[in-house]
Amino acid sequence: MAGMIGIVMGLVLLGLRRSYPPSIRGMRLWGTAPLLCASSTLFYGLDGVLPAPLVALVGNALLLTGVTLFLLGSERLYSRPSSWRHWATVIMGALLAITFFMFVYPDYRIRVLVFSGTLAAIVAKHARLLGRHGNRGFAPRFTAMVLWGQAAVLVCRAISTLWLDQADTHRFTQSFVQTLYIAAFSFSVLLVSIGVLLMAGERVRAEFEYLATHDSLTGAHTRRSVLAACAEELTRWSRYGSTFSLLILDIDHFKRVNDAHGHLAGDQVLKRFVQLVQSHLRSADRLGRYGGEEFMVLLPETDSAAAQAVAERMRAGLDATPGTADLPHCTVSIGVTTVQAGDPTVDALVARADTALYEAKAQGRNQVRAG
Repeated sequence: MAGMIGIVMGLVLLGLRRSYPPSIRGMRLWGTAPLLCASSTLFYGLDGVLPAPLVALVGNALLLTGVTLFLLGSERLYSRPSSWRHWATVIMGALLAITFFMFVYPDYRIRVLVFSGTLAAIVAKHARLLGRHGNRGFAPRFTAMVLWGQAAVLVCRAISTLWLDQADTHRFTQSFVQTLYIAAFSFSVLLVSIGVLLMAGERVRAEFEYLATHDSLTGAHTRRSVLAACAEELTRWSRYGSTFSLLILDIDHFKRVNDAHGHLAGDQVLKRFVQLVQSHLRSADRLGRYGGEEFMVLLPETDSAAAQAVAERMRAGLDATPGTADLPHCTVSIGVTTVQAGDPTVDALVARADTALYEAKAQGRNQVRAG
């Protein structure tokens, strides 16, 4: 039953692949993985119909490959280097070892050790990958927990064969331990399939959240996102007295750039400008696109003097950036304000920073003014 449900999960993952954005990578590998695991179960069922060595080797190969595809899919999702060559070599080595201890030196116990140990290594590697590179959401933590449990079952099976089995034990000999192992492993494959489906869903949600809060051209936050963060800082200020500052930046004569060099060049100027501003910010600071060539920077825990120093570094950095044939030299005017007692709303801070910005533009541009 777990195998049949695994087939359904594989088909669901493959079907959803076309509905998800291209940035959600690994869906094809994830969808193929449970299908191969289920195929191995079906192939094991041909014992007595096909030669036992063929059933064992092909079934083992399908299961090892299926478990590896789960790992490779997660590597693609998190943009990690693919390890398929490494694991292909490991799988081939394991199958060769199983073949040797099946025909040359028959010993069922060593075959179980090799097969279960190889599976455990693949599963443990997958769990470590999710622990290191997965986000803090529920799905990667749930999947990693299932994988560690799966690895524990495999290790227990590998160790238990040393005293529960004999060298000539048949692969499909019924026993409580063998039944428990097969049931636990099959159920864990189903849970891993559910886990990777949840991981894909969480990544899609994160993608939409990012698109909703970030400007598609520059990668800066949207105006709404920055203003919401300003409102939060204003609440902290009113409760705890945590000061903060606000900057409004306007690229000087940006319309001339578009008129003289074209809108594509103007887009590149905006991207370069955002990269430069970001290089002067801390992780807690927030840069947003206020509109057109205007940007807004929120500086938590920053007084007026520190905010003006940050703004001056940004202005000087852009002014010192030489122009090229594709990216003309540009300057920026910046208005700075710091929260004051009695500021009722974020709009009051924005208006004060905006006034300071227009003072900077009126006095010749390419300068910083505080309001």
